[in-house]
Amino acid sequence: MIFVVVVGSLLSVTIAVDNGIKHVPVNIVRAAQMMGVNGWRLYAEVLLPASLPAFVEGLKQGWVFAWRALMAGELIYSSRGLGDLLNVGRESADIGNLLAVIVAIVAVGVMADRLVFAKLQVWVQRRWGLL
Repeated sequence: MIFVVVVGSLLSVTIAVDNGIKHVPVNIVRAAQMMGVNGWRLYAEVLLPASLPAFVEGLKQGWVFAWRALMAGELIYSSRGLGDLLNVGRESADIGNLLAVIVAIVAVGVMADRLVFAKLQVWVQRRWGLL
């Protein structure tokens, strides 16, 4: 279950960072190269900071994939979590239990988005002058 969660989220973060680096404006890269920045310094000091907003979006998407994989894993392998409670409610046809667990799953997702990723995104945008 941990393998599926990590692989699913890692792929989306990797793709987001790759796309973020590919979409750095060419003028920024050329200006850095004209100032003598090459090799690993180009990645560390220019490309990575310029792709940081895309990286944060990739983290958000990776968390969503991981959260969904965790719920699916708990449905398949009973492990006293929200997925297991969802499965118990389904098996016993308890609609109230099902709705409560679904609301809890959505609430955790919204809280993670608002408390972690929204603040991180605003910080990155302020830090790099995008806000």
